[in-house]
Amino acid sequence: MLTLISLPAGFDEPSLSPFCVKSMIQLEMSGLDWTVEYVANPGEGPLGRLPALRTEDAVIPESAFIQRFLEDKGTDFYKGLSSGKRANAHAMIRMMEEHLRCGLMYDRWMDDRCWPSLKEAAFNGIPSPIRAMVAPLARRQVKAGLKGQGIGRMSEAQRMEVFAPDLECLTDHLWEAPFLVGNEPTAPDTFAVPLLSMLAGLPADTALRGAVRQNPTLMAYIERGRAALYPKATRFAAAA
Repeated sequence: MLTLISLPAGFDEPSLSPFCVKSMIQLEMSGLDWTVEYVANPGEGPLGRLPALRTEDAVIPESAFIQRFLEDKGTDFYKGLSSGKRANAHAMIRMMEEHLRCGLMYDRWMDDRCWPSLKEAAFNGIPSPIRAMVAPLARRQVKAGLKGQGIGRMSEAQRMEVFAPDLECLTDHLWEAPFLVGNEPTAPDTFAVPLLSMLAGLPADTALRGAVRQNPTLMAYIERGRAALYPKATRFAAAA
């Protein structure tokens, strides 16, 4: 059996990480037998990050490598797409994973209205004396990373100015079909659904959460995508 090593669940999501949920969705789409193992420390991944997939032969890091492993096993996450649509799908994935995802990180970690809820959800599994040291250290590391990326140097208004076109791009793609590049879910949906769901579920009313919640096209897509793609709760009950 395949075992996905994942960050814990929280905020009505099967994992706090959109990358972990992406891999969960793709494992479900593959039809292979799998289970989940929750760990609080992302450093337990081979590259110091999660998710990771434990197979009979190795531990595979990163959601992109996990996707490639599943493709090698026969799953087509771009089924029926032309080369042009595949290229479009790839570009959307990069936009979300490398840019819009930073908005989720900033609001969760840097917004003082969200941080207490994230701290409780993300570090609850760590013993209390250690948690008091680890949580602030992790927050400082995230802050440094976001400053290096550039998002951490912006005001909320400036952040919305750069994230709004990302949301508009996703919205425009959903005017023509129920999923981002067609009538059936494909690779970009496996990340877009959890990312947008997590943005809509932020524990405080940030501008980015408001932009998602006030967009009926995106909210309908989140509901449709969660119903179609999220792993069934029985799998996680069995793994507990």
